[in-house]
Amino acid sequence: MDSPVLKLDQVDKTYRSKKGGRIQQVHAVRRVSFEVKPQHIVALVGESGSGKSTIAKLITGVERADAGQIVFLGKPYEEWRRAMRDYRRRVQMVFQDPYAALNPLSTVRYTLSRPLTNYRGLKGEALEHEIARILTIVHLTPVKEFIDKLPFELSGGQLQRVVTARALGSSPELIVADEPVSMLDVSIRAEILRLIEELRREAKVSFVYITHDLISARMLADDIVVLYRGTVVEHGRGDEVAKHPRHPYTELLLQSIPNPWAEDLEPTVDLSVMDRVTDDGGCVFRGRCPYAMSVCETSVPKLLEVGEDHRAACFRVEMTHDSEVLNTRV
Repeated sequence: MDSPVLKLDQVDKTYRSKKGGRIQQVHAVRRVSFEVKPQHIVALVGESGSGKSTIAKLITGVERADAGQIVFLGKPYEEWRRAMRDYRRRVQMVFQDPYAALNPLSTVRYTLSRPLTNYRGLKGEALEHEIARILTIVHLTPVKEFIDKLPFELSGGQLQRVVTARALGSSPELIVADEPVSMLDVSIRAEILRLIEELRREAKVSFVYITHDLISARMLADDIVVLYRGTVVEHGRGDEVAKHPRHPYTELLLQSIPNPWAEDLEPTVDLSVMDRVTDDGGCVFRGRCPYAMSVCETSVPKLLEVGEDHRAACFRVEMTHDSEVLNTRV
């Protein structure tokens, strides 16, 4: 089996600020673990505040983890810190807002030339040839119609393709795509998702795909990691998580959008209602959970196997698991 391109092991990140003379803490990421295999797409799914973008910043080196380990190509991030230029070449990011991600005064040609020159040393005819090749890969053709345009002359979908092309310029092994279709019209989203699938297959790039949309994650990703308040609450193969959710939060995410794979999940609670649970121990989802029990107030559920390559962190799962183990022993 191929070694993972990326592995997160019990990663933590806490932000601290001072307000009114008191130190306030926000636990953005709590003991998060997952891995990305070569040419695989792993989707991080959750609503705003779930820790998805913080994880993206930790992976790309914008932020440093407080605890745990991030391993890229078999080497811990701390070792990569002595070779950050090489790390940045190999780990690229596609941002949510293509309008803000590009310099409005730079042409497509100049935008794509930067990574090709800075990371690969291309100049002259070789540079022009590679720019044309990358634009062809992202389906901005005929090339001559796009290469000298400024951002304001392009549509949202075309801009996102330029951002993706820029990320490809350094020949990365991993691309972190942070909500790459949320700013686009519905008709354009499928095109960008197809492009990501093509790049994974033909350019042999692995992806961390960040989204709040569990259905697009199901259509695109090999594995889905469901996050709530910085905690992994469910993790498994994409089709398995979408078709057979085992955590109440995953069920609620599926109920909030049209879901062709739903299996008569009955509505439980309003997903728009935010809980007011403080960081005083217990399950992070208990304030919104329709199945919350007394044990949820004081203890943190473990992420346990609920099927092949499928895990969930819920005391209902733990009780079923313990019962099965007991019956097996008897």
